[in-house]
Amino acid sequence: MNMDWVEFGLSAAKAFAVVMFAMNLAVLLTWADRRQGAAIQDRVGPNRAVAWIPTKVAQALAVLPALGVAAALPAYVKLRGPELTGSAEVGASLIISQLAIFWVWLTALVIRGRVARRGVRNSFDAFLAGLGDPRRIFYFGLGMHAVSLALGAFYRGTQTGDALTSIGLYGGAAVFAFAVLFGAGYGAYSIRNEPRIGLRLIGLLHPAADGLKTLFKEDFIPPRADRLLHSLAPLIAFFPALVVLAVVPFGDTLCFGVDESGSIQLTELMPVVPATGMCTEGAVSLGVLDINVGILYFFALAGTGIVGAALAGWSSDNKFSLLGGVRAASQMVSYEVTMGLTLIGAFMIYGTLQVDDMIRWQAENTWGIFVQPLAFVMFFAAAVAESKRIPFDLPEGESEIVAGYYTEYSGMKFAMFFFSEYIAVVTSSALIAAVFLGGWHLPFVNRAGIEIGIGDTVLFSQQLPHLLVVLLGVAGFIGKTILLCWVQLTIRWTLPRFRYDQLMRLGWRKLLPASLVNILATGLLVLLVQNAGPRFEKALGTAGDLTMALVAVAGLFAFVRFVLFLLEPPNKRRLLVTSTAQFAAAMGGTRTAARMQA
Repeated sequence: MNMDWVEFGLSAAKAFAVVMFAMNLAVLLTWADRRQGAAIQDRVGPNRAVAWIPTKVAQALAVLPALGVAAALPAYVKLRGPELTGSAEVGASLIISQLAIFWVWLTALVIRGRVARRGVRNSFDAFLAGLGDPRRIFYFGLGMHAVSLALGAFYRGTQTGDALTSIGLYGGAAVFAFAVLFGAGYGAYSIRNEPRIGLRLIGLLHPAADGLKTLFKEDFIPPRADRLLHSLAPLIAFFPALVVLAVVPFGDTLCFGVDESGSIQLTELMPVVPATGMCTEGAVSLGVLDINVGILYFFALAGTGIVGAALAGWSSDNKFSLLGGVRAASQMVSYEVTMGLTLIGAFMIYGTLQVDDMIRWQAENTWGIFVQPLAFVMFFAAAVAESKRIPFDLPEGESEIVAGYYTEYSGMKFAMFFFSEYIAVVTSSALIAAVFLGGWHLPFVNRAGIEIGIGDTVLFSQQLPHLLVVLLGVAGFIGKTILLCWVQLTIRWTLPRFRYDQLMRLGWRKLLPASLVNILATGLLVLLVQNAGPRFEKALGTAGDLTMALVAVAGLFAFVRFVLFLLEPPNKRRLLVTSTAQFAAAMGGTRTAARMQA
């Protein structure tokens, strides 16, 4: 009975975490969508929502969390440090030292940006301003990372290496604590003379204000509408888009200890696990539902969203709503077929319908995007069409049918339709990340730690704590999901809307035949690999390692380029494309409020 309650509690906790992840990421997408639209269309962005708080409260909000964070890591090192030996100590030292270096240059970079905005006010500001381009701080940080890693690898296994390990473990924790406290203290000190502080959270308060406002809006139902179906349609559209994430694992399996009766001991997480094999007792999957027909469950529930859109259009007693509902149903059926067929090639290669096993196959070989590139492109296009986002937003085309199937909806019912589209973006991105981008797998990271190798040649190996490996996988999966969501948002502000005949022609005459051709080609390739000799299989393994090396190098390069992009000074250029704008500019421009910013 105790075991049943533990499993129930774990399942409830995982379900809550998945729901909170999807809903909060959907809120962030609404913010990013509005901010990106403001940047492209030069209109008011989400930063106008602000909460004013007293200066003392703002200083406390800056310092108190920093005190907790700064005390947590040194306390952990002091308690667990003496117990760490061998590769476990080296791994902990590596992680803590790199974290300390990262936090030092990140803190300096943030303060340097603030100094550039408000000017020099003290000697430390003058020192940072004297460094010139903020990118120098970033380059210095990368150099420190490289030097520390090189020293650790060169002196590994020597007395000097042991000394460096101790310095990285204990000294790194101290440097990290100092950097956290210094950054928080600087922030609190710099606002000491302000009468009040505006809390904007880079515009994230605006989605919260929109949600609160929607709660108090009138719920309008047309007089001749079907009241039951009109109220039921938003629920049918919203909840399936949310619960399909239950079969997508967010990380690798956690391995806990068990007692004599076989009950899981949640306080006894295994310190390290072997690179191969799995724990059978005490295993906790990071997916809500661990079923062997996970993809079929996904499609079975995702397909019910068609019913919600169709019911909304039919029950509203509005011709525009009816047109939108018919469009939504036909569009979603068309692209649902393509989504299913594009995954058949992946099923043939992975040999399973369970998402966990798909990810493990990719971890042992290579990511699905390299073995099914055409399927990835087609599935992504079909997923965007399923979420009814631009350029596939014909069911809600405001220039043609007002707002489509939810024209007659207001208040929270409208919000559920609107929000379900963003949740559909999250769920489709999570599934794409799991099936084609390795899920929680990161290049050269296995269950035991980091092992960089090509073929039979191992270049670097380092054992890491089991919890850290799982957390890295979770962070990697979330990062892949966010990246795919961002790509879908970018498409929204890049491509124009299709005509309806173009939309249907693309689904039935282009994507559907291409998915059938992909199935045929995949079958031929699978037969070729099965009949090839061991030498060919070894060559495929080496090719898989090379693809992981390519992903690792590309990821590092993209990270560096992204940081450099953030550090570049803004270069805003106005393009006057209408006679009205040209006339306003000739008359001296228009008045703009100080708070109207993107």
